[in-house]
Amino acid sequence: MTAPWRAGVIGLDVATALCATLNLAYFLDRLLSHPADRRARRLAVSVLSLVSLATLLESVLFLAAASATGPNPLFASLQWALVRALAFAAAACMSALIVRRIAGADSA
Repeated sequence: MTAPWRAGVIGLDVATALCATLNLAYFLDRLLSHPADRRARRLAVSVLSLVSLATLLESVLFLAAASATGPNPLFASLQWALVRALAFAAAACMSALIVRRIAGADSA
């Protein structure tokens, strides 16, 4: 993998892992600190926690794979970068909603 591709893909996965960590922490806090929430809300928060955990683990796995292997045409492809960008966009949008929610709760 050429240096720009490697740096780009690694950057996307690091950013995705950071967003997923924020998301997971928020949803676990929500799940544990609001035991009186309705069952449907607790189920939704549980599912979002699971999605965040899966995204975090996926990013860590891809970071390990990208750094442990030699030149790999899969990691150097535009398609791979687009897939990783999509995962980052999803995690980042969820993080933006969480930050907005936290900022709104603090000002209220």
